[in-house]
Amino acid sequence: MNRWRKLLMEAVSPLESGVRNLHISGYRPPGDDLFRPSKTAAVLVPLLDQPDPEVVLTRRAEHLPQHAGQVSFPGGAAEENDTSAVQTALREAHEEIGLLPNAVQPIGFLDRMDTISDYRVLPVVALVTPPVSWLPDEREVAEVFTIPLSIILDIQRYEERIFKRHDREYTIHSLKWEGYNVWGATAAMLMNLISRMQTANEQQYSDISKTTQ
Repeated sequence: MNRWRKLLMEAVSPLESGVRNLHISGYRPPGDDLFRPSKTAAVLVPLLDQPDPEVVLTRRAEHLPQHAGQVSFPGGAAEENDTSAVQTALREAHEEIGLLPNAVQPIGFLDRMDTISDYRVLPVVALVTPPVSWLPDEREVAEVFTIPLSIILDIQRYEERIFKRHDREYTIHSLKWEGYNVWGATAAMLMNLISRMQTANEQQYSDISKTTQ
């Protein structure tokens, strides 16, 4: 197993563990630390499973009423017939970018995120078997592109700024790469991935140290 894949498997929260113990970050209305969004959503965080892995992202269509032109993961709101967040993420990825479910291996979750648009979003991390052909739905997606995982995990590439809303301060990260600007909730999910990968890496080195003592 490639080392990056092993670290990734150790970094994500296993599917069988469910979501109960996942950390929840993101928007909080003033004076309401127990805020619970009324809607749920899931996004797929797809990684091309190859020696030099790449993270798959989309650029939203410019005509959309919300988040037009922004970089995001494929995903969307849970529907009544969805039996799980994993199914939501797979369905949305198939609808938005033509990613066939049989090419996808979901492996775990990142932490949940509450958004200003009243969603609690669950990121589902998955390995995608190449080659794949993208079929973006032009009603929602302007473009499908990839960024090398090595770029994504380089924390030095991220810019940081403070954003204030309703007297609360939030740290916003952004990653600029080859004309793309990854920011907002998508960048926050990537920062969570970085943190989890770093922890997994530290744990791996700790385990190796113990076995050599």
